[in-house]
Amino acid sequence: MRLAGIAVPVDSGTGETIHQPTPEDVREQLERLRIHALVGSEKLYAFLHFVVEEALAGRAATLKELVIGVELYGGVVDYDPRIDSAVRVEARRLRRKLAAHYAGPGREDAVIVSIPTGGYAPRFHLRQDAPRIAAGREPGRPMLAVLPFTALCVHERAFAAGVTDEIIYAAERDTHLRVAPRAIMFQFRESRYSLDEVAAHAGSDLVLHGTIRRVQEVHRACVELSSRWGQILWSDRIDIVGEGELDVQERMAGAILERLPRDALREPAIPKVA
Repeated sequence: MRLAGIAVPVDSGTGETIHQPTPEDVREQLERLRIHALVGSEKLYAFLHFVVEEALAGRAATLKELVIGVELYGGVVDYDPRIDSAVRVEARRLRRKLAAHYAGPGREDAVIVSIPTGGYAPRFHLRQDAPRIAAGREPGRPMLAVLPFTALCVHERAFAAGVTDEIIYAAERDTHLRVAPRAIMFQFRESRYSLDEVAAHAGSDLVLHGTIRRVQEVHRACVELSSRWGQILWSDRIDIVGEGELDVQERMAGAILERLPRDALREPAIPKVA
């Protein structure tokens, strides 16, 4: 695997100086791993989170089996590596999980987190051939998460899903956009969610969402572009007249993307907390 560094060289804890992604990039990738690689594995995520945060704090060299064992597995009786193999077993499981993720769903992830055999200090690399400079971000080509549109009438659910699908299809062909995959977005179709949860799953800070309703031959979409923190960046109301569902869905999707202002598709700033 070819790797390239674009950030400040940092000591990995093994005496080797390597180029790394920024701490922000690493933490974003840590969240992606929690959602995609370690879902349902709370103990493995706790292990990974601990060693990553220790490394980012400059304490990679102190990540020994006893330290991890006391922090994560110590109880009434202190962790003793001579009689307890929990750290070694969990480290092997974690390495397998990470390898499977990067060989499968994470094969295009820009930030690679690994725990080399023989130690517990994690390493952070940037994939040279990744299409993004940092996890989930690329200058000039924002990532758009399109939530399944909500039908205000039960009979319009299929139509609303069709509009969502057409928007994703059209956005995928827009050279100025990147769009989160259908497989990620349609899992929110019948579930409760927050914009932050959606953005975390999609690796995006921009969420397009809206409602669909129909009165006779008029199909109306009320649509919003929001940041993951709930800021409304743009909104509009679009009416399409017609009977053929496929034609109306295509026209509505096209109208939404055509009206979507490009200046609203910049990566939104993180709100300041007073």
